Amino acid sequence: MNASSLPLLTRRTVPLLLTALLAACSGSGGNGDDGGSSSNTPRQGTLLNGSSCSLKYYAQAAASQGSGNDPLFPSQWYLQNTGSLTGYSGMRAAEDLDVTQVWNSLGARGEGIRVAVVDDGLEVTHDDLAPNVVEGASYNYISDGSWKRGSPWPMPCDAGQSHGTNVAGVIGARDSNGIGVRGVAPRTSLVGYNALQSGNSADALDAMVRDQDKNHIYNNSWGASDDGLFNAPTDGATHAKTIRNGLDNGRNKLGSIFTFAAGNGGEYGDYSVLDGNASVLGALPVCATDASGKRAVYSEPGPNLLVCAPSSGSGQKTASNLPSVSTTGLQNAYSDEFSGTSAATPMISGVVALMLQANPNLSWRDVRLILAKTARQVNSSSAGWTSYEGYHFNHEYGFGVADAAAAVAQARTWQSVGGSQTMKQCGPYNVTANTGIPEVNPVTDSQLANPFQNPASLNQPVTDGITSSVSPSTCTLNHIEHIDVTVTATNAAGTGDHPNPGDLQMTLTSPSGQTSTLTVPHQCYYVTNSTRTPVNACSGLKNFTFGLSRHMEEPVVATSGSSTWTLGVADRRAGNTGRLGNWSITFYGR
Repeated sequence: MNASSLPLLTRRTVPLLLTALLAACSGSGGNGDDGGSSSNTPRQGTLLNGSSCSLKYYAQAAASQGSGNDPLFPSQWYLQNTGSLTGYSGMRAAEDLDVTQVWNSLGARGEGIRVAVVDDGLEVTHDDLAPNVVEGASYNYISDGSWKRGSPWPMPCDAGQSHGTNVAGVIGARDSNGIGVRGVAPRTSLVGYNALQSGNSADALDAMVRDQDKNHIYNNSWGASDDGLFNAPTDGATHAKTIRNGLDNGRNKLGSIFTFAAGNGGEYGDYSVLDGNASVLGALPVCATDASGKRAVYSEPGPNLLVCAPSSGSGQKTASNLPSVSTTGLQNAYSDEFSGTSAATPMISGVVALMLQANPNLSWRDVRLILAKTARQVNSSSAGWTSYEGYHFNHEYGFGVADAAAAVAQARTWQSVGGSQTMKQCGPYNVTANTGIPEVNPVTDSQLANPFQNPASLNQPVTDGITSSVSPSTCTLNHIEHIDVTVTATNAAGTGDHPNPGDLQMTLTSPSGQTSTLTVPHQCYYVTNSTRTPVNACSGLKNFTFGLSRHMEEPVVATSGSSTWTLGVADRRAGNTGRLGNWSITFYGR
């Protein structure tokens, strides 16, 4: 696949559309090329998307806004979970975002905050979205006849492009208008960028910094294919630089917020930190729980995770009788089958919108710290939970499920740690190991297929393989916020790539005794649409960067005075031997 192609898999299942109504034009205006669909006030009957699209949208008079209760709100269990919903079983009351009191008691609904949906399209004319869509501020990345690149109509082109419209409804469907559903932040402003529809990675990067002086949050419910490979972003360093641009310059230098889906390959052993999009400095990776309060079977664990949000229960090979997510669908309709970390991510975008309304001066660093500090320790009996200085972490859940009420309350009185300008960096500290990795204690085929059977094992360092250490004793960071660990593994001769890094278990242990598991032995796949074909070997562990949230608030040098950070590696499958080559570690924080 060439560098200009975008190997992104939107994390979704195909939603069920409950009705099929013609979309009505909201009067949104243009900010791009002139053309039949890019005028601020297109003539009635003007085609708003491409002539080759199977779905057609035409300009019509704006629909009048009603009032009253949102009739589908009772089905939105993730906003208010009573423990029961007709047709479903196994739900647990209060496994939700705890958001209703934010609306009702604190009076926050996202007013004044703007969220950009970077996705495959956005039906900006949907009656339940149009009141919140910013006029003329969306951006179309497709050129097709009168549908000009730069027009403010990032419309879906076919029935398979419902994903962005689903996402937008979770974030900001209008409340109290007598129709449909409501969003987590039901009065937030919305814009849509259909960059994923173009298939060009440069468009996705452009979208993530477009109007960064106006947008507060960029929702990215997409990522690399859930195939188990060590997937660095297609554009490599350019992706990281784009995010850093937003952190440094967005929101008047307070920093843009970038939410990312953590991945849906958990059933198949995929691990979130292996998707470089979701672990780069500044990304806010979101995992998923189900309506019973457990890790959703598809949700990928990882040391990069920040927080989870409630989503669907069923995976690709594991069915459940738990509900999915109700939201807006195509052609003025609704879906009750939105799913995956794609659905969880916009919930966190909505929560952040509420936080920023409560305190517009929060920096991107503040947002991460508040979410981690106030997250609810879901499934508290799990053996995977560890604690440090009042923070709880679990490789399956990050710091827990986002608690909107607690996060907004904390945001109101939060003392800012500053933005990018005050963030300190130590490193990179470079290590040349060049050491053979022993094959020891091989895992079974069952363990390879499901490496997350024992959550506690993700907190345990490798002790029977090789270790390589670094001691950044002069680093004065007392509060880590992010760590980058960059690793290269080679073949046995040290002259080429490792023949199968999927055989490796790799851990990083801090001087305070906290362990991140960077990778586990797992199977890799070739994925096309919904079909998975096992491949003989994984690939990609060459200058690959693991971005970690797990050590948040730890000091680089422990209170005991120890400064040793230890990388442990073991090969857990026979054959395909190799070496640990070079590695480095970089710390960010205060």
